[in-house]
Amino acid sequence: MTSTTRTRASSRAPSAEPNCLDCGWAPEPGRLWPSEGRAGVRWIEANLICAEGDFYGQPIVLRLDQKRFLYRWYEYCGGCGRWRYKQGLRGAATGDGKSTFIAAIACLEFAGPPEIAPASPNVIIAAAAFDQANILYSMVATMLGGRDQSVPEAPLCGLFEVYDTKATFADGRPGKIQRIAAVAGTNEGGIPTLFIADELHEWGEPGSRKARLHVVVGKSTRKRRLRCQILDDCGEFEDVTRGPGRILNLSTAGFDVDHSLLGEMYQRGKRAELDPDVAPELLFDWQEAGDDLDFTNPEHRRIAVVAASAAAGILWDIEDRVRSWDEMPHHEWIRYMANKWVDVAVESWLKDHPTKWGECLGTWTVDGTEPTVLAIDMALRRDSVAVVETVLLADGRYAVRAKIWLPMDGRIDHADVFQYVKNRADDLGPAFKGFVYDPRFFELPAISLEEAGLLVIQFDQQPQRMAPAVGMTYDLILAKQLVHEDDPAFTRQVKAAVKREWERGFTLSKGKSRVHIDACVAMCMGVWSLATLEEQSDVLQQIW
Repeated sequence: MTSTTRTRASSRAPSAEPNCLDCGWAPEPGRLWPSEGRAGVRWIEANLICAEGDFYGQPIVLRLDQKRFLYRWYEYCGGCGRWRYKQGLRGAATGDGKSTFIAAIACLEFAGPPEIAPASPNVIIAAAAFDQANILYSMVATMLGGRDQSVPEAPLCGLFEVYDTKATFADGRPGKIQRIAAVAGTNEGGIPTLFIADELHEWGEPGSRKARLHVVVGKSTRKRRLRCQILDDCGEFEDVTRGPGRILNLSTAGFDVDHSLLGEMYQRGKRAELDPDVAPELLFDWQEAGDDLDFTNPEHRRIAVVAASAAAGILWDIEDRVRSWDEMPHHEWIRYMANKWVDVAVESWLKDHPTKWGECLGTWTVDGTEPTVLAIDMALRRDSVAVVETVLLADGRYAVRAKIWLPMDGRIDHADVFQYVKNRADDLGPAFKGFVYDPRFFELPAISLEEAGLLVIQFDQQPQRMAPAVGMTYDLILAKQLVHEDDPAFTRQVKAAVKREWERGFTLSKGKSRVHIDACVAMCMGVWSLATLEEQSDVLQQIW
């Protein structure tokens, strides 16, 4: 009925163990890679305390799934000694204890046994915003004894100097743990031995400022050559090179699996489960509900929450989560409790009705006389450009179809956009009722279209104009009086649009939306303008 995604090693036959990419070594048939996991588990449980919640101040007791992860994360080559995995992704439902576990790993790689903690460690903790980064860093700070040794129950209290954003060794040894935030958009991490990225679903799409920081800091880990120490056969410590610094990511599922930093990494991990050669240096540990569940069924929800987190029945009550289905928007329950990807943003204007846009999917036929407008949301560069064709069908529904241009090398071919709308207006003939535009970026082309004999309709994107247009389009979607084709790019922009409350309703916010929403904005402009034109036409017909 359901499945839980774990590390690919947990479901792989021992004989499938691949070779070390650095030296070519491989374990003997039927054997696994050697690991420092046991040392890591023992050190955490002996030295670290829970830093928040009902178990505050108590020694950390690792669950079986957490121990398994540590054994995999600390696998190393039996030939050259390098760490097997250069990057990890751990995902589970909310309340799984991910932050406490990853904070423990941060402490372990900063101050743990010498076979794990390298010389001069530099552990960087990052999140999309300072608040989130501070939550994880605060856990680390508590485990290390707190600022001014304020947590005496911590076994490590007194061994470190703990500050607001950084912790160092009290005896002056080189090394530090520090927090940064992706929202700052700058690389403050130096050259990390371990880069921890928290709540990766909030880091946006590849190429965005936050995602760019992940790339930049991640590349910096490659500049390190981790030097650890292991005991030789004579009981003496000897140096071993573990390879470059590493990256550890953690998150719950996001809302856009096809256009996000986390989604890109998640899909790579899923492919690697089937073919380890896709990402041999990625440790993918993702717990999620199966694809064949009906979440309206309480029994299926019960299966989902157990599959999505090994903390079920340990850190929280299973039945409480099952009953919480109607206490929040359903798409949020699916994402947070079942750790399943959804396609509606948390702040989407459709978040309270996540299925309605899909219910508007359909086909339509025209005889060529149906009133039609073309609406454009224009941009100069980097943003997208969208032209939405809106048709008033004979049955009263509004049919919408989008043409979207994305920037190439940071620029958009405006000549191509202009030629498209002119050609399309010519093709529509008498059915074409006007071209709707915002004058900020399209005033001169609009003048050219007007001089060519086409009706142009100026639509300033001010709240006074946009609020009624957005409101009308929203109502049409809920009433299924709007129909669209199966266009993933158009759907993505519509579902990603975030509402901005206004005193007379709400508009759409490009700044708060995580992806381009130009097609959604153009759709609202087109629907409102076409409805207004037809209303005016009806009035004139009644007069004459």
